[in-house]
Amino acid sequence: MATFMFLLVVSVITLNSALSARIAGFSGASKGSHYIVIKKAMEELYSRGHEVVLVKPSLNQKDSAHNERIPHKTYPATSHDRHFSEEVLLRTLIEEAELLGIPRVIILSASPNSGLSSYFKIPLPVSYVPSRFSGFTDKMSFIERLVNLGMHIFSQVVSHVLFARSMSPLKDKYNITPEISYHEALGNVELVIFQADFAFEYAQPFLPGNVMVGPITVQAEPNPLPPDLVDFINSAGGYGFIIASFGSYVQTVISKEKIDVLATAFGNLNQKVIWKLKGYIPSFLSPNIKIVEWLPQNDLLAHKDIKAFVSHVGHNSVYESAYHGVPVVAVPLFADQFPNAKRVEQFGLGIAVDHKSVTAQELFEAIERVVNEPRFKTEATRISRLMKDSPRTPLEKTGDWIEYVLRHGGAQHLRAQVFNIPWYQYYLLDVMAFVVAIVTLVVMVIRMTCRCLCRVCCKKGDSKTKKE
Repeated sequence: MATFMFLLVVSVITLNSALSARIAGFSGASKGSHYIVIKKAMEELYSRGHEVVLVKPSLNQKDSAHNERIPHKTYPATSHDRHFSEEVLLRTLIEEAELLGIPRVIILSASPNSGLSSYFKIPLPVSYVPSRFSGFTDKMSFIERLVNLGMHIFSQVVSHVLFARSMSPLKDKYNITPEISYHEALGNVELVIFQADFAFEYAQPFLPGNVMVGPITVQAEPNPLPPDLVDFINSAGGYGFIIASFGSYVQTVISKEKIDVLATAFGNLNQKVIWKLKGYIPSFLSPNIKIVEWLPQNDLLAHKDIKAFVSHVGHNSVYESAYHGVPVVAVPLFADQFPNAKRVEQFGLGIAVDHKSVTAQELFEAIERVVNEPRFKTEATRISRLMKDSPRTPLEKTGDWIEYVLRHGGAQHLRAQVFNIPWYQYYLLDVMAFVVAIVTLVVMVIRMTCRCLCRVCCKKGDSKTKKE
C-alpha cells in the first residue's frame, strides 16, 4: 500500500476523437501531496477538453468531492482496509489495463534513483548513481561505492520480498495476468513521468519512456494572497518573512515539547513567521508568529519578501521551494524526507537539522544562517533558474506527454528491449559465461599442447642419451 502512495496512474479509457479522450486517474492517497499531484494533472487534461475522472480512496463518509473542479469517484476504505488495496488498486491498475488494453501513464512523485525505479527497468549504475537512502553524492570513494552496491542489492531484495511477493498471491487470487509476474505487470506502462528535475538530482541514464517534467504542483503565476496574510507580511518592517510547514502527519511525529522548541526558535527571529499548525498550539507564541491551519504554499514561496522555508522536505515541498529559489531549513520526519534533507545540504540549498535532538537555539542559528549567508540564496536562485528555463511549465509538459500517448495509441516504440529479456541476459551473464568457457577451453588446450610437446621433447632427449 505504501508504494502506491508514491505512484499515480493515468489510464486512457477510450479515445472519442483526435482531440478528446476519456481519462481516468488513480491515486492511492485520499488527500495530501500525492493526491494533489494527480489532481493537478487531471485538471490540466480537463482544461484541454478531455473527459476525466479521479479515483481515490475515501477514509470517511464525510469525504466528499462535490466542490472539486473535476469529478471524483471514491471507494470506502480505512487505513487498515486490505479490501481497498486488493479490489481497487490491484484490479484497476493492472487488470483493467492488461485485459482491456488501456494505455497507462505513471506519474512518480519520487527521485529517479528511488526503489520504484527497478519496476520500470530504469538504469541505476551504482558506480556513480547513489542509492536513495545512502546519503552519498555521485562522487563516491571505493568504500562508498562498495556500500552503495550493498544498499542497492538490499533495497531490491526488500522490494521483492516485502511487496512484490505479497502482491503476487493477490494476482493469483483474482486471476490477474497469471502468465506474468507482478513486476512485469506493474512495469507494463507506456510512459513514466518523474516529478523531478536534474537541476536538483544527480545525473543518471534514462530509458526513452522515462521523462522528467519538474514539480507539477508549482504555478508560474502565483494567486493573490488572502488579505490577512498580506497585512501580516507587510508588517515585517523590511525583515521579510519565512514559512513553516511540516506536512499532513506532523502531529503523529513531533511531540508537544518539540513544538514548543519550534515556537521558541521562531519567536526569536526578526522575520515574520507563517506557521501551518493544527492541534496543539503553544500558549507563549510571539507576536511575529501567525498560526494557520492551511497556507497557500506555492503563492507564499513565490513572494518577493520570503527569506526561507522551514520544511519537512517532502518531495513536493522541497521541489516547490527549489523552483521558486527559496533557501530551506530541512527538518525531516520520516521516509524519503531524510535523503531529501541530505540533498538539500549537498546542493547548497540549505541546512538540515534533527527534529529529535535540535534545541531552540540551534534551530534559531540554523535559520539565521540560511537567511543571512548569501551562498544559500545564490544556489537556490541558480537551481530555480535551471528549472524555469523551459518554454513549458511542468504541468503543461505533463499534459503534453499524456496527449502524446493519446495521439499515437500508446508509446510502445519507447519501450526498450530490456522489458522483454531475462535478467541474466540484461547483465550479460550468459555472454560472460560463454567468454569464460572459451578462455578456459583455450587455456586448457594450450596447456595440454605444451604438456604433449614437453613429453615429446623429453622422449627424444632420452633416446639420444641412450644411443650415446
